[in-house]
Amino acid sequence: MEHYLDYYALAMSMLDDDDDARDAVQEAMAKTFAMPLLKDPVNYCFQTVRHEAVNVLRHRWRTVPLSGQHEELSDSEDASYAELLERVRNLRMGLPKSLRSLVKLHYEKGLSINELQKITGYTHMTIWRKLREAEAMIKKQLEEEK
Repeated sequence: MEHYLDYYALAMSMLDDDDDARDAVQEAMAKTFAMPLLKDPVNYCFQTVRHEAVNVLRHRWRTVPLSGQHEELSDSEDASYAELLERVRNLRMGLPKSLRSLVKLHYEKGLSINELQKITGYTHMTIWRKLREAEAMIKKQLEEEK
């Protein structure tokens, strides 16, 4: 507990949000206390705080906040947003099957790259590269339509 402020400072520097930083520290401390035979519990807790903060950031990147924004859109903006989503879905269907599967599992089902590794047997870098390739293909097709 004497290092709580240090843990909090680390989490806050990564997350820039008081509630998320406190949650990350709380989770890390709970995991540390659950491991009674640690040689260096302070270092373990620092590492765990960092991991918890990264998990929060990953969740932020995957989540698209629609509540609040949706109500502020005009009817024409709402319709064009829906059209864009439908167009992206259609373009995704034109991707090669291996890319299409990865995109669906990652973006729609929310599987992490590590989870995709276990399923596909690909390396972390290969999955990441394939996802970026699929994104670039869709982006290029959208730009060509303009």
